[in-house]
Amino acid sequence: MRAFLLLLLSLAAPLLHAERTITNPAWIARNTPVVTVDSILLRDTLCRLYITLKQLPHTTLTLHDDWVIQDSLGHTIGRVKDIDGVDFNRIFQFESDSTLSVEMDFTGLPPSLEEFDLTGNRGPHEIRIIGVSLTKRRVPRISQAYSQPTPPTPCTPLPKLTFKPDTAWLQGRLIGYQPRLNLPEGKIELTDLFTAQHTTIAVPLAADGSFAVAIPLRYPIQQRMIFNDRYLPFYLEPTDTLYMQVPLDELFAPYRYIGEIEQNCTHLIYRGRNARINEELRQVRLKNSTETEAWIKAFNSLSPRLYQQSEIDKFQVKLQQLKHDYLNGKLSRKSYALSILNDYYLFISHLLVYNQIKGIEEDYEYIKNRNLYTPFAILTPLDNPLSTASTYYPDLLVLLERRESLSPPPIWESREFIEALENRGIILSPSEKETLKFALGECHIPPENVQTIIEQLNKKSEKEQIAMREERLQQQREANYRLLFGPSDDFTCQLLDTRRVIKLIQQLHRALSPEELEEFTQTITDTRLQQVIEQINSTAPHR
Repeated sequence: MRAFLLLLLSLAAPLLHAERTITNPAWIARNTPVVTVDSILLRDTLCRLYITLKQLPHTTLTLHDDWVIQDSLGHTIGRVKDIDGVDFNRIFQFESDSTLSVEMDFTGLPPSLEEFDLTGNRGPHEIRIIGVSLTKRRVPRISQAYSQPTPPTPCTPLPKLTFKPDTAWLQGRLIGYQPRLNLPEGKIELTDLFTAQHTTIAVPLAADGSFAVAIPLRYPIQQRMIFNDRYLPFYLEPTDTLYMQVPLDELFAPYRYIGEIEQNCTHLIYRGRNARINEELRQVRLKNSTETEAWIKAFNSLSPRLYQQSEIDKFQVKLQQLKHDYLNGKLSRKSYALSILNDYYLFISHLLVYNQIKGIEEDYEYIKNRNLYTPFAILTPLDNPLSTASTYYPDLLVLLERRESLSPPPIWESREFIEALENRGIILSPSEKETLKFALGECHIPPENVQTIIEQLNKKSEKEQIAMREERLQQQREANYRLLFGPSDDFTCQLLDTRRVIKLIQQLHRALSPEELEEFTQTITDTRLQQVIEQINSTAPHR
């Protein structure tokens, strides 16, 4: 009997030190394709992960020594003990094949464990792989993103712009999402073209990675939904519903320059009435994906004349390419029109930014010769209300307003000031005239009761002085605008005036009177812009 027991013990002894290997283990979700677990070696006191690291050639990575294996509740089961193939906490570089094999050793796992979460590099670059299986092998995933291509959609006409408040819906899904990835919710940054007010719209993700958010709109937008340092571009119109879908592995793939983010999303899908427009605009962006990096290099290295010529040459080449694609059926009329506006405003903005930062005061050569460039004269984009849908139009407006703010304030002579007040029905007394001359620096001996007289004058002529100031500033703005672009009655100039009036309403913390509205909006003839001002003025406090 004893011999029999000894035989059983001798047979069981090897089992206590048995090991098994899981190749190509299945996993539920991951927040980056940089790390792939190829196989798992399990022993009683050891869990070894064979991992492939994949990143762009000649880029670097650092693996910290904080890697842990956790259960689905976030409880730590094992901590990393050793690594082979690289060193912890030391930067290393990927060679031209862009892959590197490493082995990570952890403490042994409980025999009852069927899956685990792998987490490391905690902080802004945390890496998570959720639900790594110890019982199942990974099989090719056929997701909707790959198996259901977007059906062709008819091209929608150019939108009819009313600028009335409305709502659009953005919906979609991140394929491969899992809540335990701890990804932040998305967000959309909107700046209203009329009020210049900035709004951040949160885009929460459901457990399956789907999202749906209402976006208040007055006009079409080209915008981005942002996840950390990644983004999904979209074009959206009021009352529209757009659906987007992209694999998480593609969205969070490594990139060297920002244009590669969209390049990596090879299976990005748009669905909806404007799906075709979104896809066409995407193809245009992909052709120009390295443009930002090239512009920064030119900005820092070229002289003013060479920089200007390089921008002109680049702009003309892009226009020719757009025209070629449009005539060959690669672009619809709407995408063609939007792309031209995008390129036009980017071109103008690049020149304005260069001159403002470099401090160049001389007139721009492109302004002197603008009539030579037929696209400017034919397309007249500054007079196109569809400009509000352009990606770079808001930036252009800010640049123009910043240029105005840097202009010296209007200088008044006492004679002009008194005459302007009298034309508005404010008659000054001799003491008020003398005080005004002193306030404007035309005499150096202060009259009696200067402070009291100025306060009384301001109180009885507050609205008139505001009107006088706005009239003089408007004249100055029109002169500057004519210097840049010619006629000052186009849509863009009217929109700048609209923003100015709305800003004035906000600064006064009150509604403008009918008389003030009539005076301050004389240059605004577009009825849609007039209605925007009236709607915002009606919601301001009345005194």
